[in-house]
Amino acid sequence: MRVDQLLNPVPEGERENWASVVTTVPQPQAQLPLPPPRAAYQSPRPKGQKQPKDAPIFRKGEPKGAVIFPPHEASDDDEELKEKHKLFQVYPMGEIVDYCHHIPYSSDKKTFLTKTGRDAFEVFQYTFKLPGEDKEYAVMWDYNIGLVRITPFFKCCKYSKTTPAKVLNGNPGLREISHSITGGALAAQGYWMPFECAKAVAATFCYNVRHALTPLFGKDFLDICIHPAHPSYGNFKIDQSII
Repeated sequence: MRVDQLLNPVPEGERENWASVVTTVPQPQAQLPLPPPRAAYQSPRPKGQKQPKDAPIFRKGEPKGAVIFPPHEASDDDEELKEKHKLFQVYPMGEIVDYCHHIPYSSDKKTFLTKTGRDAFEVFQYTFKLPGEDKEYAVMWDYNIGLVRITPFFKCCKYSKTTPAKVLNGNPGLREISHSITGGALAAQGYWMPFECAKAVAATFCYNVRHALTPLFGKDFLDICIHPAHPSYGNFKIDQSII
């Protein structure tokens, strides 16, 4: 499916001729260089505002281990994307790479430790807000192994709490490689999914917040997002080859 077909849907009567959309995402093969910080692009974080208990903690620090999944900041000459990030109040704009965070895994369920051999998440994170709203949504991913916390994507698009489970059930094999974190740090609780799968799933329903997710998924995410008028929008189906 070409990008122009996604962004310019056909009339209602012709939809039966559309082929089903599958989203494929290339898998990173090696550690990628970290982008340099852009201090001039920084957005101020409101002070004096009470933070919720599940708010992410922002402390500057050095990454631990290989950074296989770096953030994708807007380039200096990409004024259009930077304006979109300002619209969504992305924080910290231009400095995501400086705010890595270590989150111990302390749930009573040991499935994450058993499946990954890891007892913590090493994450990059940032927040954004929907235009005209005060609620803040946190984007978080493990830069070592690419696990993405997808729960906030469903929340910001106003889906119910049961939707992530439906996504896992609707894509055979996806549940086995995803993780439901129910204990430990509140900011890390929820569903975590491998990077390629998370990007493909998000492309099926995150069109309206696509610009806010480019620091995580890259600018090409804008091209693969399915338009709300497309018949495959919101069906959460992804190519089985990604799983």
